[in-house]
Amino acid sequence: MCFILLAVVSLTLLTWKVKGRAPVAVLESVVLSVTMPLQQAISWTTRGVKGVWDGYIGLVRVRQENIRLREEIKWLREENNRFLEAYLQYQRLQRLLNLKERVPPGTVAAEVVGRDSNNWTEVIYINKGTRDGVAKGSAVVTHEGLVGQVIHAAPMLSKVMLITDFRSGVDALLQRTRTSGVVSGRGRTMAELKFLPVGADVQPGDRLISSGMGGVFPKGLIIGEVKGIHPNGSQFQEVEVRPSIDFSRLEEVLVLLQKGQ
Repeated sequence: MCFILLAVVSLTLLTWKVKGRAPVAVLESVVLSVTMPLQQAISWTTRGVKGVWDGYIGLVRVRQENIRLREEIKWLREENNRFLEAYLQYQRLQRLLNLKERVPPGTVAAEVVGRDSNNWTEVIYINKGTRDGVAKGSAVVTHEGLVGQVIHAAPMLSKVMLITDFRSGVDALLQRTRTSGVVSGRGRTMAELKFLPVGADVQPGDRLISSGMGGVFPKGLIIGEVKGIHPNGSQFQEVEVRPSIDFSRLEEVLVLLQKGQ
């Protein structure tokens, strides 16, 4: 209807232009004052719709780009974590390799593949067994010190009793004074030094090492350090021992093969 009205008005204007100039000028002014706001509104609406559409398309593209970037960041973080794990494992294995140079010949590196910890037993499982020369009684160590000994060996799996196990006993020396005793497990993360006479020189922080007696553990392996000393009314002192190893973080170990293996 608007276009028809404009056409009629235009035709009328042309007719009046032929007949006279003054009336036409007046009518042109009236028509323009009426139609101009309508034309501007239509123009603004058209530009507004185009702007909204362009904005929507832009937001869609930005959202897609954000999704892509988030996926890329996630992949980079995972890749960085893989590199970090590989580097940390390399460091641990390098320390085990350095340890091999300080212990008797005949060793095999193994990974911890299982744990069993309760009120009475403290054991781990490693992925090496009799096929690799591991046997019952083999000592197990890390660069930080003594882990324990193998108590069962299958072809491809072995069970290792930790020095914190209640059944464990290691002939030991106080490194500073050379006084001997036996380190026994107390479960979880602790052990104790038994058979240390009352009056023997012992202090918190003293280091304990394996004495080499008994033929299971080579001499000089670090066991831990004295945490506390408590008189118990007997001829021996009660000495708490903190192992040198955090067994909850143990991942790789070195098994000392027995002679002939």
